[in-house]
Amino acid sequence: MLETGASLPTVNLADDTGTERSTKDLLGHPLVMYFYPKDDTPGCSNEATQFRDLFESFEAKGAAVVGVSRDSVASHQKFKTKYDIPFLLLADVESELCDAFGVIVEKNMYGKKSMGVARATFLFDAAGKLVRVWPKVKVDGHAEDVLSNL
Repeated sequence: MLETGASLPTVNLADDTGTERSTKDLLGHPLVMYFYPKDDTPGCSNEATQFRDLFESFEAKGAAVVGVSRDSVASHQKFKTKYDIPFLLLADVESELCDAFGVIVEKNMYGKKSMGVARATFLFDAAGKLVRVWPKVKVDGHAEDVLSNL
């Protein structure tokens, strides 16, 4: 997993509108990049709506919020519409950004092991330097915690 002091990895991905974006285009202000396992699942929906509810407070501090999962553009579009998510979602279908951040981990659910996205959040400064990592996110109160660290 990326550690504090690291630079934002450069990866090109489609956003939730299908537009290709470079992670470098997200710089110029503080950047909150959070990784989550799957659109429209209970924990991920809860996390997204907490960031949504505090979105204006993040903007007031000059920060951008970006969610990343391995879901498709179409899945992101449905998820954003259903939960009225105002911030950018990146579709990391090929796991390029997840791999660069080191958030793909072995998961064990009901005795079945699989590889999946660890819920993690990264805070970058305007120049793209990683200043804070939340490696094992517990959803409740997480968005507030991130906001308080800006």
